[in-house]
Parts: sequence; C-alpha cells; structure tokens
Amino acid sequence: MNPFSFFYTQILWRPLFNGLIGLYVGLPGHDLGIAIVVLTLIIRTILAPLLSRAAESQRAMATLQPHVKKIQEGTKNNREAQGKALMALYAEHKVNPFFTFLALAVQLPILIALFQVFRQGLHPASLVYLYSFIPSPGSLNPVSLGIINLTAGNLFLGAIAAVTQYFQTKLVTPAPAAGSNKNDFATMLQWQTTYIFPGLILVWSYTLPAALTLYWTVMNTFGIVQELLARRTRKNRSTAK
Repeated sequence: MNPFSFFYTQILWRPLFNGLIGLYVGLPGHDLGIAIVVLTLIIRTILAPLLSRAAESQRAMATLQPHVKKIQEGTKNNREAQGKALMALYAEHKVNPFFTFLALAVQLPILIALFQVFRQGLHPASLVYLYSFIPSPGSLNPVSLGIINLTAGNLFLGAIAAVTQYFQTKLVTPAPAAGSNKNDFATMLQWQTTYIFPGLILVWSYTLPAALTLYWTVMNTFGIVQELLARRTRKNRSTAK
C-alpha cells in the first residue's frame, strides 16, 4: 500500500467508517440515517472553528475589496509589487485570505471518504475493517425511518440539500463591494456558487447515495444555524458599544 492510500484508508476512511458503525450499533433504534446525522454533527462541530474563521475571512475580504481594487489598478503592470502590497494590506487588517481555501481543502477529503463509506462501506464484507472495540452489527439496514433507502439516489433529499446550500451560501457570502464589476472572476465565482452549485447538488442527488445527500443537508443546516447565531452575537456586541 502506497503512503497516500495508507493515509486515506487509515486516517480518513476507516475512522469515519468505524464512527458510523459505532453510532449505528450504539444509538437506540439502530437507524442508519440517525447515525449519519449524529456523525455529521460531530464532524461539523470539530470543523466549526475553521469554518467560522473562513467566514470571518470572507467578510473581511469583502470589506477590503475597494482597497484591493485600488492596489490592483495602481500596480497592474507590476505583479510582484501588487502581491507585496496585497499581503501588506491583509497583514495590516489581520486578514488571512487562505482560510477559505483551507476550509475547502479540509472538507473535500472528508466528503470523498464519506462517499466511499456510504457507497461501499455498508456491505457486510466491509465489516472486517472495524476496530476491535467496535461491535459488529452483522449486517446494516440501509433504510432509514422505514422509507429512505440511503444507498440509492433521492431527489427529495436532494431538493432539501440544494435549498439549504443556497441559503447557507447567501448567509456567509458577503455582498459585492460597491462598484465591483459583475464580470470579474470573484463576482462570477460567487454567482456560480450561490445559484449553480445548489442546482448541481439537486441533479447529482439522483445518482449519489442518499446518505451523502443527508450528510450535506445536515452540514448546511448546522452552518445556517451557526451563522445566524454569529450574526446575533455580532449585533449584540455592536449594540453594547
């Protein structure tokens, strides 16, 4: 086994698989859907500090956008000077523009590992990968609440995932700065993330395991609640001042 496969299997896939099975066995009712919801909440709680910093970085970047545009216009013929000026601006305002990319870089491998867990890890043959302290259920019932087959596509869950994705993106994405060009890369990327990505989630939900769609829905819902609470906290702080 090469180092990458070892890292992926032992550091990501196997712990997530064992966590899911442990919850499935340990929670009352032995419902796979409920186990996925609890596992998702655990993952989201662990990632909460990073995702919160990423959201703060996005808001700060939006506030600094007029200054960024001014620097870009003033140094458009000198890339080296432009980079130094932007880094100085971010350092002055204590903004880390890489937090958003870091948050994505952390979430993507987890999402891929969970996809493999939900697509292949629910077969009895995969139970050989359980840790010695995780009791084997013998077999897994993929039907949650008696109606949702979590191994098959589900457009209903896909629609909920798409709606929650849209609202979460709208909440955490700062409004475009005044005077920003609708055709610039950042604005176009923001538009695609807000409107096109939820549509893709709906389309993909037809073929993806419903377990993955459920995971994404719970992640989005947690993110919406977290952002609303953060806004309330910021409002109270502003009022107190």
